[in-house]
Amino acid sequence: MLAILRAGGVCLPLDSNYPHARLCAMLEDARPALLITSGQTRGCWPAGMPCHPREEIELEGTAAASADLPADSAELIYVLFTSGSTGRPKGVAMRNAAFARLIDWHVAHPRLGVAARTLQFAPLGFDVAFQEILSTFATGGTLVLPYDSERRDPYALIALLAREKIERLFVPYVALQAIAEAIAAGGDVSMNLRDVITAGEQLRITPAIRAMFAALPDCVLHNQYGPTETHVVTAHELVGDPATWPDLPSIGGPLPHVKLRVVDASLHPIEGGSEGELLLGGDCLAAGYINRPDLTAERFIEQSGERWYCTGDRVRFGAKGLLEFFGRIDTQIKIGGYRIEPGEIETVLARHPLISEVVVVAGGVEPYRRLVAHVVSRDTGIGDEALAAQWRAHCRKHLAEYLVPQQFVMHAALPLTDSGKIDRRALENSGTQIPLQWPESAPLEEQLRWLWQQLLDVPQLDLHTSVFDHGARSLTVIRALNELRQRGFRNISAVQIYEHPNVAAMAGLLRGDTDGASAVGDAHVRGQNQRAALARFASRPGSA
Repeated sequence: MLAILRAGGVCLPLDSNYPHARLCAMLEDARPALLITSGQTRGCWPAGMPCHPREEIELEGTAAASADLPADSAELIYVLFTSGSTGRPKGVAMRNAAFARLIDWHVAHPRLGVAARTLQFAPLGFDVAFQEILSTFATGGTLVLPYDSERRDPYALIALLAREKIERLFVPYVALQAIAEAIAAGGDVSMNLRDVITAGEQLRITPAIRAMFAALPDCVLHNQYGPTETHVVTAHELVGDPATWPDLPSIGGPLPHVKLRVVDASLHPIEGGSEGELLLGGDCLAAGYINRPDLTAERFIEQSGERWYCTGDRVRFGAKGLLEFFGRIDTQIKIGGYRIEPGEIETVLARHPLISEVVVVAGGVEPYRRLVAHVVSRDTGIGDEALAAQWRAHCRKHLAEYLVPQQFVMHAALPLTDSGKIDRRALENSGTQIPLQWPESAPLEEQLRWLWQQLLDVPQLDLHTSVFDHGARSLTVIRALNELRQRGFRNISAVQIYEHPNVAAMAGLLRGDTDGASAVGDAHVRGQNQRAALARFASRPGSA
């Protein structure tokens, strides 16, 4: 990434875990001058795509410099694809100048401009990753790269924060809540954290988060807001006694290079403290959606001689001129820090021959919300579980994993409003999260089966069926991990659940029938080896 930017190119991160069809669609829109990939996947890309194996670049040193860069590439810094309501992802092309203003703000900030040991938590496909990496280097800080197993396990993450003396942490709300819950369940709180920055979804101050920051009195919680089309545009610092913090904090005021406007449905400015849609302007706007002028014209508008981005977010100006956030004016949702357009998932599911109607909503309650597909199926005589398995597999061929519904609910007909439209609100409110029950006297396998059936909201779970085949995700694993640790299984880790993905295997692990107990230690050693390798690379003569 750094080499591409240093060479004057534009960086488009591609997640190799995405379905091949989705990656090809991203490449068709972005039309990159060069695709850096591994040799094993060189023949997997669209014909004519200029590929270069990463291994050869490492050997040749300057191979990437031979790519012909577009004349206007210096205007952009990166392209990031987000979920699209039309069923196709859209690539946000961020301007170099706009991102530079964000980094300038970091450098000038009295706290965030100080050099700090920073954890690089976000995957490269998130705009936060660019903020983490480049703000750390711009302020003379040290970037610490975690192992994937440490990212996914809040207990391992807490240990990493303490061991590496991390001072600055960027995390979405759900990850912050998981860390706080792990600390509340007995995790180590002897950390060096000075600043925690959260963004990506609405921040809620829970009892666990209050307790965490009460135990870290010198640490400031920064609540930042900004869509991918602008990156960070507002910020608010929570200081003082956490007991006095509001449950739903303000998203703050604008950064120096940002303009705000609250408008009604006709895009007329709203005066006072009334709710409306937030428009963003100033030197923070992306160039638009790459090679999608229709979408760009729809969301980036001209008003009063200035260019504005229509966020689709409902806000109002509250006390002291700070913005209060009230959700979306459309169906877009946020789960786990991911921006999700239900229409993209509905479009893919509607192509399946066994689906008559489908609506996708967010189910459950914070912080464990999940994607739920409400489906009217065609009369096939196939059982509900078998249908759900077919539909989940269908989604995985076309969608990133975070867009695959975790639950499928069958309906004879979808509920309608008085005006005859599908009642999404009724579907969103159709399920609530209740405290997990635990059959104390049952055998261990039955206890685990009971736990996972509740977490996955399935009526029955086979002992040898993977919980991930039923829609388990990282947040599900974290909740299971917390429950198991509270039941006395203190040494189990998230990576062990991934490596023992069914009830029978987990029971064997917890009884000590397998050698899985070494998984956490192995992951820790691999992570240390990874960081040691980076340190050796940095110390080579001539390296920067």
